[in-house]
Amino acid sequence: MKKIIFLLLSGIIFSQSRVGEMRSITSSLNVRDIIYFENEIFLATEGGLASYNPISEEYKVFTSDDGLIDTDIYSINIGPMGNIWIGSNKCIQVWNPKNQSIVDWFELDIEKVTGFSNYKGMVYSSTKQNGVWGITEFIFSNGKIYYRDFYSRNDIQNISNIITVGDKIILHVGKTLIAGNPHKEHLVNWINPYSNLNGEVKAINVNDGNLAVISSNTAYSIDNGNLLKVLITDNNNLSLINHVEVIDAQYFIAISDSMLFSITLDKIEKKYSNSLLRFSSIVDYSSEFWLGSEIGFGKIKDEEFEFIAKNQSYVNSPDVILLAETDKYIIANNKGISLSGWSNLSVKNYLDQDLDKLKLKNISLDLGNYFSEIVLLDSIVYMGMYYSSSAGIASFDISNQLKFKNSLITNKDMSLNGFHFFVPDITLDRKNNLWAISKNDKMKPITVIKNDQTRYISIEESNYLLSNDSNTLTVDNFNRLWIGSPDGLIMYKYDGDIMNPTGEIWLKENIDPGVVNRIPLDISISKKNRMWILTSIGLIYKNLQVSESDPVIKTGPIAGQNDLNPYFPSILFNDRSKIRFDPRGNIWLTTHSDGVFVLTADGEYWPDINGLNASNSNLLSDHVNDISFDSKNGLAYIATDKGVSIIRIPYADEKKSYQYVEIFPSPFIIPNNKPLTINGLSDNSEIKIMTLNGIVIKTIYQSEVKGYQAYWNGLDDQGNLVGSGVYLIAIYNNDSSTIEKVAVIRG
Repeated sequence: MKKIIFLLLSGIIFSQSRVGEMRSITSSLNVRDIIYFENEIFLATEGGLASYNPISEEYKVFTSDDGLIDTDIYSINIGPMGNIWIGSNKCIQVWNPKNQSIVDWFELDIEKVTGFSNYKGMVYSSTKQNGVWGITEFIFSNGKIYYRDFYSRNDIQNISNIITVGDKIILHVGKTLIAGNPHKEHLVNWINPYSNLNGEVKAINVNDGNLAVISSNTAYSIDNGNLLKVLITDNNNLSLINHVEVIDAQYFIAISDSMLFSITLDKIEKKYSNSLLRFSSIVDYSSEFWLGSEIGFGKIKDEEFEFIAKNQSYVNSPDVILLAETDKYIIANNKGISLSGWSNLSVKNYLDQDLDKLKLKNISLDLGNYFSEIVLLDSIVYMGMYYSSSAGIASFDISNQLKFKNSLITNKDMSLNGFHFFVPDITLDRKNNLWAISKNDKMKPITVIKNDQTRYISIEESNYLLSNDSNTLTVDNFNRLWIGSPDGLIMYKYDGDIMNPTGEIWLKENIDPGVVNRIPLDISISKKNRMWILTSIGLIYKNLQVSESDPVIKTGPIAGQNDLNPYFPSILFNDRSKIRFDPRGNIWLTTHSDGVFVLTADGEYWPDINGLNASNSNLLSDHVNDISFDSKNGLAYIATDKGVSIIRIPYADEKKSYQYVEIFPSPFIIPNNKPLTINGLSDNSEIKIMTLNGIVIKTIYQSEVKGYQAYWNGLDDQGNLVGSGVYLIAIYNNDSSTIEKVAVIRG
């Protein structure tokens, strides 16, 4: 029986936070690099920088909440002054492990960082910048870090590792090595220092001057860069190795994707093997071998793998997200599904042991390339799958832990599509029928499912209005189905039972009256029965009415010569972009390159026309796939390719009273860069700040209140800082009022 150690994940708490503040939820299971420093092990993970103390068993994950610029980390190294150098596909960051804070960071048009090496008090990284590989040089001066230069070489296709041996830096380039002194010669002049190596180089590393070089058929030990010694040769296992650690000149440990080897003179021995795991890195710490994998990390003890994990989300880059109730949400991608709590399903069966505390189970289902859409009916979640060999729609029960329920078959034409299902969109109508666009049968593009019954609707049934290129659908407030395609919008109204309707109406509507073909990327209906249509030229709308013969009252927005003037006309939307509505009917748009854009129900941009992105907020990534909302607490859950960002927004369900007003911080110390926050306001609130004897010193008008929050900077109506003391805060609207107190300390 293999021993498993588990660590718990603390929850995200959002009490006493201001509008615009963000928190991050990432998964640190995918470990890509592992090092140790003093008494801690540090991990480069898909969800941030992680640290683990083997003595206390304390596990921490540092993300954008802790100042990281990028959390999708590939390589780490201990640099001068004990700082941790962090490499990602976006930037290089320098982290102080004692202060647990960022020291500096460098973007530099970086596309990839594969490693770091310390050289004579400097740091070099193997880096790809602007499509070219080379080494990036950093120097230290007056306690600060400076980027100095990037030395490139056009004939290098990839650098997989960088190490320092003596007065040379050695690069693992493709299938060979090059080396040189960066202070004496440019990278273009570096040559292979060991031209007599046999086979293709698979891995290199160094420790205390002892260099290990593993080729496809020989393991070499090189003393101080000079003496070449063969430890073992002509062994097939050598060609599998992708990482090596040097214990001493005649003792190496190495890993392949699924095996751990020890290499000594004339001997290579398999110490551990698990074909269901994929190892990424290894380090020798305190005479124990610690391994990183795609599902956590652990150590080899008594030739067994002691797996260390913490209950967390298995999914880190969700295609879809859905908040089922407060603090309970589901996220999914083609690798698996996670329900906050955490309960996880994976398409891959990783281990031959039961991971009960990690709550990770195998699901025997092909989830396709991605999930296109997610909807909830009672406690059952339905997800449309694109290019799945199993089904078009998968359903899951989230009433307790996450459980697979059923796979739903949409039309398929095996001869045309190779047994794969293509479902670009799904939706529920007002009678809880599940609708799907299916691209498997070109003559039957629409599928509707009711309980155990399925109906496939053909182009012929629609009087040839339906298109086999349909890509999005929605249901309006009159329970009419709207289908978007390059040919326009198709409205469908049925009476009676959808499986055998007593009446049907089909109608075609142009998307843009001035353009014959305008492809809708997504369509969705607001509570006020306005259809919002996302196109390649921006966002437009159609006001709907009950008439089946003339359902559209108006198309807008209109400007100038009665021409359409779309919102966000210069933003790069695509067919994966989504329209979502927050609790107040504001429109949120996702993009894969520019973050999130928000248009209020009144036609204003929030927070401004630039929306929310990684540059102006702590959004984990500008690649946004989906958004869901906590209407009670005013939170937007934003699913990105690097995790979930949760942002407090000024749009929650309308509060009916002042029962839950919060005022923070208290005491309020002024002057202060952050204002006093008055949280939990009802609509149309106005606030007066008064002295204890009732003198009004500051009025905050309705127009200044941001949703359910208002702010005070400690100034009176004349713009002067108030004095220390206790102040009354009178909050009121037309229906109710309350009076709170706050202590102010003037510094």
